[in-house]
This record gives sequence, structure tokens and C-alpha cells, in this order.
Amino acid sequence: MGSSKEADLSATADGPPPPAYSDAVNGSMSSSQAPNNFATTSELHIHAVGYDENQALIGKSLENITVHRLDSGEVAYTSVRLKRSSNSCALVRGSDTNGTPLIATIYRWGPGRHPRMRILPRDTPITVEQAINDDKGDCEVVNVRGRSIFNHTQKFETSLGSFEWRDGSRQEKDSCNASTLMIMERTDLGKSTLPVAQFVRNPEFRTPGTKRGLAGEGGSGGRLMMNAESWADQKVEPETIEAFVVASCLCMLKKEADRFQAETQVIYTGGH
Repeated sequence: MGSSKEADLSATADGPPPPAYSDAVNGSMSSSQAPNNFATTSELHIHAVGYDENQALIGKSLENITVHRLDSGEVAYTSVRLKRSSNSCALVRGSDTNGTPLIATIYRWGPGRHPRMRILPRDTPITVEQAINDDKGDCEVVNVRGRSIFNHTQKFETSLGSFEWRDGSRQEKDSCNASTLMIMERTDLGKSTLPVAQFVRNPEFRTPGTKRGLAGEGGSGGRLMMNAESWADQKVEPETIEAFVVASCLCMLKKEADRFQAETQVIYTGGH
């Protein structure tokens, strides 16, 4: 990838990181006491502007999404997009000055063409552009499956296990004081499911400067809480699990943004 396409991993493509960001990511809730008794082993804050009504109606912004550690405020990951015309992106470590991709998420045009994730071997020496565009590279391919266009549910079958992201129920949202609650569960452990992560958006946790629109939420950021205990007896690096949870959560936010865009256009155009 040539220098003209190198992404600035410390900022969104539309400008520098927001000022005093550590104030926004350091909430009053400790990492061991989630409001709905969800046991957390780590917490991150996703900074994503997403869509407002204007962006949903007139076009897309080119946004690199940053993911900050709650305890230190440092950038743990950046999701890098190369083109305004494509939503495909790659997740890189915030501390990696080379921008080596960990996971690429490919979005394809057309009905029924679900996203596809490429989980790359650790420290694979390729560029973000190669991770997004190379169909024959050494990686694990995960086809993301949705249940319905009317909700955010998405399923992931991976070597790490089988997972499902879903919308939280009204009762679950109330327990978190959340305007938005998305829950990730592991589904391959028998008859019951095991909570792995949850994404919470409310006035305290949402990305500063964003707000709910007439058609709902447009993919803006919030608090990501994770519980890696289900892998305690497996030889899986915690960093691998965390990166997958982050990438899959961003895939959920993308689906939310798509639905917001479609519903906003219906509201303002009357369906014409």
C-alpha cells in the first residue's frame, strides 16, 4: 500500500481525536460491576460518530473508528477504512505503528450478500489494503449471518466458537439504564448460552457529540464490556478473543447504521 493511502491510525479521517477524550471514556462504573451483573474481564469505549440525519440522506463520511481502553484511555484498536465508497475495513492495534491488520471485514453490495470477516494469523506482514482486497490470503474466513432485516441479530461460526449478537430485551436494557443494549453470547456450549460481551449506549457512555435520531441510533459508539471466562480452559490468546469481539461489535454497529439510513430516507422522502 503506497504512502498516499496510509491511514492515520490516531484519528478519524474527518479530523483529529475529540479533545479531553479520557474524560469521556472514564465513567463512574468500575470494570467489575456492570449495572446488570454482567461479569466483565475488560472494558473498552468505542468512539464512532455514525450517521445523523444529514449523513443518512446525502452521503457517507469516511470514519476511522477508534477503540479506547477504559482504565488508561489509550487507543487499543483502530478500525481503518480506505475508501469513502466502501465500508470494508480492517482492525489494527493502536500501539502498532506499522498498522498490521488483525481482522478485515468485507462488506459486499447487493441483497443477501452478508459481511465476511477475515481473521488473520498473528503478525501477518500485510497491509490493510491487502487484508481487505486479497481473497486468497492465509486467513480464517467467517461468513456473518443475519436472522432478519428487522433486528440486529448476527451469527458468527469461528474456530474460537459459535456466537450470536442480539438486541437486548426491554428488561435487559432497563437493568443497564441503556437506550441501546446489544448482547454477544456463545452458543456452542450445550442447551444454554453464555454471555461473552455487551455493548451499552446511554447518555453517559455514548460517543460525545452524538444523539439519537428520529429513526433511532445511527451506529454511534458506546461502552463495550467483555467476559473472556468461557475460554479459560482453552489455549486461546486473550488478545485474539478481544480483537474478534471488537470486530464483531463494529459489524453490529454497521448493521444498525444501515437500518438507520434506510429508515431515515423513508421518513424524509415518504417512501418515494
